Formats: sequence, structure tokens, C-alpha cells
Amino acid sequence: MSLKDKLIKNFLIIGLLCVITFGLVCPDPGVQVNSIKFGTYGIPQIAVVVIFIVSGLCLESVSDCMQPKALALGVILVLGVTPLIAWPILHFGAGRVDPTLLQGMALFCVVPTTLSSGVTMVTQAKGNVSLAVLLTTVTNLLGVFTMPISVSKIFAASVHIPPMDMLFELIWLTLVPLVIGMSMRKTSAKLKQIAKDHKKALGLSQNTCILCVVWLMTSSAQDKIVHSAPKDLYACMFLAASVHLVYRVVGYVVATAAQLPGREWVTIVLMCSQKSLPVCVSVLSALPESVRVHAGVMIVPCIMAHAAQLIIDSILAVRWEQPDLVEPLKGPLLPS
Repeated sequence: MSLKDKLIKNFLIIGLLCVITFGLVCPDPGVQVNSIKFGTYGIPQIAVVVIFIVSGLCLESVSDCMQPKALALGVILVLGVTPLIAWPILHFGAGRVDPTLLQGMALFCVVPTTLSSGVTMVTQAKGNVSLAVLLTTVTNLLGVFTMPISVSKIFAASVHIPPMDMLFELIWLTLVPLVIGMSMRKTSAKLKQIAKDHKKALGLSQNTCILCVVWLMTSSAQDKIVHSAPKDLYACMFLAASVHLVYRVVGYVVATAAQLPGREWVTIVLMCSQKSLPVCVSVLSALPESVRVHAGVMIVPCIMAHAAQLIIDSILAVRWEQPDLVEPLKGPLLPS
């Protein structure tokens, strides 16, 4: 693999390290850009809209993926089971870890499955790619309606967030742009071809938007982040890896107990153990202003958890990659 390919493959992780460092060392440019408004929306909200338009434009056909049993299990795990871990994080972490960091970690737990990296890893592991795309689409659409309730519970101890207000924000920031992108692909053969031919470039544009939002949030919360206790940050790192381990165990046990075929087994284990950083960004952008001022701190555990799942699952996907294998190897939960 060439240096260029390595940089592209790890663009998001490298970019996150760069923008967080720049935002912490030199926060003033980010603070100034974050103050720019276009009507009621700022740069972060506009970036989120772009992310989901591109997501809709890049979604491929899911007509050949009808696996009702696997799909139902996936939806239940992603939206019903995995968000439950947010409660012990908030409950047992209270008084031990900065509550803002705990809220960020809990927020990561309640969002749907990842939009792009999970599908990429399923492809690499020879899973059911069409099922992965459909699971991503369904959970992200339904998540718009489930997240406002979950998020309002997460912040209930510090501020009241009306679920309907947040639902309205998420519909405009995520659901409407996603449907617009899907409609553009469906109605224009030229756009569909462009999306196929330039999928990698469009993916990089999505990641660039994520980096932009993280930079602005980090810059705005620079003072709070640099004064965070090291023990709290270490605790977040531990939680990030532990949460992914729990998700992996749950997915492994459920997919095995359900006796899913090999390709669907791989898909459920990988997709249901991942959460979406872009959706975390969109939720933080949709929070009331009184809570959004802490978004730069809350995004830190989200980034840690995203990095943990990328590193662990990329290793696992490679270990499962076996050409022309009908039943992929049901390997260890974590790389050894």
C-alpha cells in the first residue's frame, strides 16, 4: 500500500488528531469561524447537512439484501439494546468522572450505527454489504425519532431538553438532507454515476466536514478541555474501549444464538458494535445553546470511542477476510 493510500485510509483519524491539536493550541481562529451565522444556522449545522446529503447520494441499492431476521436483530440491537449502556455510564461514573465527559460518552452510546466505516469493514470481511447498507439506512432514519428521547434523559439532571424540539432539529439536520441525497441519486442517472465514480472523494468530503465541526467545537471549548483532569480523560479512554468490547460480546452472542448464516453473522457483529461519529456531531449541533457550549468537551469521549472501534474492528475485519468463503471465520471477539 502506497503512502497516499495509507493517508486516505486513515484520513479521519489523522485529521482528528490534527484539528484537535490545532484547536487546543490556537483556538482563536475556530472561535471566530464558529461565530459566523447564516440565519439561525452556523457552520457546524451547515457541515452536518452536507454530511447527510452526501450520505444519501452515496447509498447504493439495497434491493438484494432482504434478510428479515438479521435486519430485525440489527435494528433491535442498534436502537434498543446498545443504548442501554448509557445508564450505567452515567450512574456509576457520577462523582468520579467529569459529568460533561460522561454525557458525551453516553451520547455516543445512543446514536445509530456508523454511516461509512462499518460498511467498508463488512466489505473487507466478506459480509453481506447490502444488508449493512440497509441496516445503516434504517437505523439512521429511525434514530431521528428515538434519539431525542434518549438524549433528553442523558441531560435530564442538568437541563431540560424538550424531545419534540430536538426531533424537529434532527429532522432538518439529518433526515431531510439524507432523503434529498437519496432522491438526487434516484432521479438523476448522471449524479448516480458521479457518486459511483467518485465515492472515495465524496467520502473524504464527508470526513472533512466532520473535521471542520470537531475543530470548531474543540476551539470553542479549549479552556475547559485543557483544564480537564487527566484521570477523567484516562477514564474516558477506558470507557471507550470497554463499551466497544461489551457491544462486541452482545453482537457475537446474539448473532450466534440466532444461527445467522456466515455473511449475515459477520455483518451483525461488525455493524452492531459500531456507533456513528457524524450523528454524534449532528446531535451536538442540535442541542440547545445552553448545552451546546460544552460540545467541545462532550465530543472528546465520542472521538475516543470512534477511534477505539476503528482500530479494533479494522484488525478484526482483516482477520475475517477470506476470499470465496461461504461461512466466514467466527473469530475472537477482539484481536489477540
